[in-house]
Amino acid sequence: MFEKKPLAQAIGAISVAATMSCVPTIVAAEESELEEIIVTGSRIATEDGYSRVSPVTVVTREDIESAGLTRMEDVLNQLPSIETAQNAMVSNGATGQASLDLRGLGSSRTLVLINGRRLAMGGISTNAADINQIPAGMVERVEVLTGGASTTYGADAVAGVVNFVLRKVDGVEISAGVSAYNHKNSNAWIQDKMDAKNFDYPTGNTTDGRTENIDIIIGGDFAEGRGNATVYGTWREGEPVMQGNRDYSSCALNGASTSCGGSGNAIIPNFYITPELTDSLGVTRLDYASGYEYQTLAADSALIPSSGNLYNYAPVNHFMRPDERWSIGGMVDYAISDTTTVYGELMFNSDATRGQIAESGT
Repeated sequence: MFEKKPLAQAIGAISVAATMSCVPTIVAAEESELEEIIVTGSRIATEDGYSRVSPVTVVTREDIESAGLTRMEDVLNQLPSIETAQNAMVSNGATGQASLDLRGLGSSRTLVLINGRRLAMGGISTNAADINQIPAGMVERVEVLTGGASTTYGADAVAGVVNFVLRKVDGVEISAGVSAYNHKNSNAWIQDKMDAKNFDYPTGNTTDGRTENIDIIIGGDFAEGRGNATVYGTWREGEPVMQGNRDYSSCALNGASTSCGGSGNAIIPNFYITPELTDSLGVTRLDYASGYEYQTLAADSALIPSSGNLYNYAPVNHFMRPDERWSIGGMVDYAISDTTTVYGELMFNSDATRGQIAESGT
């Protein structure tokens, strides 16, 4: 889906052309025109300058649009070199951020750039950048370099560099989208195990996780194309996806995966009844060595042996957290000369999400 474009290929082609021009021999060759060379902000590490290169993976605008995804972490998670350390699918231990982890070396070792400039850390508890701040509709391309970057950018680029290049628009763009998840609950294997425990589970088709988004981008060139100003505003809201909305996740299996498990901290309380023991000093304590009885409450509040009184804690866990995000920003640049450009950039982002994990039954 994505292609790799080593810069060394373009450099090599230029070097060959320069060498041929020095040979006093007329050679008939088909003319070709090199229209554009895109130079990334990442240094190419080589042994002798030519024999080895660090390839740059480029995710284009067409790739982003064809993926049909509105979160940049979901788009980049399709690359084999990237895993998302934090994303909307994390609930237990979620920070609310979205961070990138190149080659599994840690998000704090993956440097994130916007237009070649560093994106600040995403919170007080982490050094990783929060790419929730980057609206997918404003991304022109993403450059991913997985080697040789720490010599230029330092220790926070040991794993590599991800550079987001934002778009310059000449006109008005308005886009909107709606998406959702759908699952057919037909897993007879797990349903049989939940029937044995009298656990509830969904049947038929389940549609949830509805997400809506609106992007408005306005821009224009000025000074005969030497400058551009672009402003944008985006909004996106996603509903949660719960484990209880899928039959295969509506119960937590036991360690052997032979039956549905659960918590003894149940809605109707369970009790460990242990006898007391008075030692030679007259101190009374619990006699754990004698064992215990595992009991629960009957309808008349009497204690009876507990068997199968479990709390199914799986359904209330999030598969995907709810999220509402909006952002506004603007960029302007003006080329004073062929070698000098002045620019200004402003970005503001608000992101609200909630993480939920299983509570106790009692």
